[in-house]
Amino acid sequence: MDATQPLPANLADLTVACLEHLGIEFVFGIPGGHIAALYEALDRSAHRGGPRAILARHETGAAYMADGYARETGKPGVCCATTGPGVTNLMTGVATAYSDQVPLLVITAQTLLPHFGNGAFQESSPDGMDAAGMLACCTRYNTVVTHPAQFEQKLMTALHQATCSPGGPVHLSVPVDIYRAAASPSPRYPARLARLQQPALLCDLSAVDALWQAIVSTREAGQGVVILAGHDCAGAGEAVLDFATRIQARVITSHRGKRWIDAYHPTVRGVFGYAGHESARAALTDAATGLIIVAGSALGQWSTANWDTALLNDRLVHIHSDTGYFSRSPMARLHVQGHTGTVFARLLSHAATTAAVAPVAPIIRRGLPPGIEVRNMAPYRSESVPLHPQRVLSVLMERFPADTRYLVDTSCWLPWTLHYFFTTQTDRYRLSSELAAMGWAIGAAVGTALAHPQAPVVCLTGDGCYLMFGQEVAVAVAERLPVVFIILNDSGYGMVKHRHRQISDTPLDFALSPVDFALMAQAVGAEGWVIHTVADLERYMRPECLFNKSGPTVLDIRIDPEASPPTGMF
Repeated sequence: MDATQPLPANLADLTVACLEHLGIEFVFGIPGGHIAALYEALDRSAHRGGPRAILARHETGAAYMADGYARETGKPGVCCATTGPGVTNLMTGVATAYSDQVPLLVITAQTLLPHFGNGAFQESSPDGMDAAGMLACCTRYNTVVTHPAQFEQKLMTALHQATCSPGGPVHLSVPVDIYRAAASPSPRYPARLARLQQPALLCDLSAVDALWQAIVSTREAGQGVVILAGHDCAGAGEAVLDFATRIQARVITSHRGKRWIDAYHPTVRGVFGYAGHESARAALTDAATGLIIVAGSALGQWSTANWDTALLNDRLVHIHSDTGYFSRSPMARLHVQGHTGTVFARLLSHAATTAAVAPVAPIIRRGLPPGIEVRNMAPYRSESVPLHPQRVLSVLMERFPADTRYLVDTSCWLPWTLHYFFTTQTDRYRLSSELAAMGWAIGAAVGTALAHPQAPVVCLTGDGCYLMFGQEVAVAVAERLPVVFIILNDSGYGMVKHRHRQISDTPLDFALSPVDFALMAQAVGAEGWVIHTVADLERYMRPECLFNKSGPTVLDIRIDPEASPPTGMF
């Protein structure tokens, strides 16, 4: 234990000490009487430079911030809520992290243990509203602490389950009297946390060796290999591309795997599935393709383009750390359980001794990636009013720094960016598209900026999303974070409208009354500007001005509501 860190006085202090030991800096939430002990411990911690509380404006926003913090740092994000509506408000954010396998430590309060079942104010015990029961379906570990002696063990178990594969949110429901109970004078958590920080990367080595033999046989038969990189390829992008180069394979990604793969690498052919590229599907359907390796994809509807047999066939090999997803690929010739990085490290060791490295021309990372076929490119240079979304994307790609983090909301930004937007560094494009909860990017951008204050952070959101969770911009104001919130404003639920037009001839109205989001931003202390024309884009979308300030900016961009996004596979 760090000699500068005081011995925990109570179990709330012990919680904060564990977070500090893991290097976690913030707890996101909204206080209440039943969780006051945790806030008191965080206040004591903040005074000595340890973890501190970030006051969200809504509990779901707090979970989104913790999610963004976790994606940026690789550490568990931490969020908390009081009893009753505090817990129910958290649920969408927790479910979002569960769907995307983002590690969160979720702490909720309970009334006094002796009051369980007596109808206490906002009672959330198993005898009342049962907060733990509600969160059971969207957490990897979920428990009510009913005795002080249980607390440390349950906290360690929760952190282990959050960080081991497949990862995700874990939940501790802690009665107020438990949190105020005295901590053990000899806590065991330092040694336990040291083991948590060295996770085992499991791998079925015999299956990997069988995969290598299948690759050799495919190449000897004069056929090619296509590798699809999915969401579970964190940290493995370079290894995947290195291996693809050695065996002359082509690489495509799922919508969530786009984050990990360098789009400008000569082996890459783009996104397969929702809002994807014809060049990606062409790689799969090429008559010369004899083997398809899917690495780290859960093979859901969007990543398989509505379960397209171009991907799901007997040429498939499915690699994933979670064997539960193998039920979605029963047609595969081989299943390989393992962490993607570990699998490709072993494949590279095979390839290093048997395959010559093909020469790779210098990679030019500007404009559109050379191996990816996009649809109509004319709007990239359009001067039309209202603005076309592709014109806005062209400014982002040309002007904004390479290390900008882009948080993409479940709005029209999602299909537009999947198809037309490319970053020159990996792990800079982030979305949450499994549960696809609106407003995620707003809170996640704040959490990202808190995790890395020096990095440029951009939230790409829609007017409908902003009306749900735009109040979290006030947190960026309070924390003096130069986050840029770019709103595609079509005065309606545009993504819903365009999708409805694909599936129905019945006209429905999804319009929203006009809103000046620049004025809303100014009302909470942020800068705000309305953008109508290309000249406005030139004036206001200047990164040297947007990021060199102590506070956020909201850009309300009025777009053509009839510009149809490239939803593709539908």
